[in-house]
Amino acid sequence: MEHKRKTLADFPPFTVTLMRKQAPDARGYIDFDLEGKFDRIIPRSEVNWFWLLFGERDCVCVQWKSRDDTNLTAVLTGTEQVVPDLVGSTLRYLNPYWQAFNVWMVLDPQWGWQRVQFEASDALAEDSASESVSIVDGREVKTWTQIERTDKRGHSTRYYPASGEAESGSRLIPGGWDHEHCALCRTHINPRDFGYRGPDDRWMCESCYKKYVEPHDLCFVDEL
Repeated sequence: MEHKRKTLADFPPFTVTLMRKQAPDARGYIDFDLEGKFDRIIPRSEVNWFWLLFGERDCVCVQWKSRDDTNLTAVLTGTEQVVPDLVGSTLRYLNPYWQAFNVWMVLDPQWGWQRVQFEASDALAEDSASESVSIVDGREVKTWTQIERTDKRGHSTRYYPASGEAESGSRLIPGGWDHEHCALCRTHINPRDFGYRGPDDRWMCESCYKKYVEPHDLCFVDEL
């Protein structure tokens, strides 16, 4: 069977019938409610929030306030600094596993991807103790190592379980930033691997670029 390209129009639509906005708080954030209707039942998830997409690169992050799966109606609530009038608009539901930028980076032909070869860069490491204990690969972890690119470029902080006793202060690790993750499939892009880097320094592997970006196909939301 021939593959059908998935577009934003295939995402579940939510049509807004009523909107309520509060006055901005001291930080400039606005609480708002959206009342409206989906065209299908949205699967329930362990997380309560999700994205509604609209326009060229616009979105709002909302939570369920109430839902009626029989009538497909819902009341959604959120907090944003800028909230346009959405009454009468049809917004598109995005599974909470994904972020809005995952959709826009695939759809937007002007996103600015460049095919480049990844090279490791120096990193700073610093250990810190957590107040709680986490279980990672079957062992208790309370001390974590923060790894940060020295050039502060892009999304430049990661955390790993400390490999031994905590060390005080920060230390330089030559070539310590030794991979990037594909923004879609999360596979490693290692030194000397080619990938595609966006203007926000997010990376995409060559496989995902050819499969999703070139045809502007959003089927990754169902496949990955």
